[in-house]
Amino acid sequence: MDSTDLRMLDELANNSRITGADIARKIHLSLPAVTERLRKLDKSGVIEQYTVRFNREMLGLKLLAFVQVWLEHAGASAAKEYLISLPQVLECHHIAGDYDLLLKVLVKDTSDLEELLSNRIKGSPAVTRTSTTIVMSTYKEDINIRSK
Repeated sequence: MDSTDLRMLDELANNSRITGADIARKIHLSLPAVTERLRKLDKSGVIEQYTVRFNREMLGLKLLAFVQVWLEHAGASAAKEYLISLPQVLECHHIAGDYDLLLKVLVKDTSDLEELLSNRIKGSPAVTRTSTTIVMSTYKEDINIRSK
């Protein structure tokens, strides 16, 4: 992977719907060269997925929170599988430290958050404790690092 590939990845990170022709024009490369490089990046696994970012507020999803989860290790694997299956869970990370999992969750409001925590997350038998942090504002949130 070279600097041209990184420039192409930056363009895709900015807009996953950008056309090959637009990438070619922006980085001053021919369309066949861009197409071939994209094919190689796809095939090698560098590009895992093309995606879209929704406007959460327009969808009525206004409350973003991080939930720290402590687990009994006997049922940890099943609990993890259950938690990542919940549609409100955007991310699930296994953490080194005081707690076991860090969840990033998105819901409509505090009532939905209470239902999620009380009936679903804490309803899992292996979950022994949770701690929740509500996000007031987000200043930066990316899914990919950029070379610029």
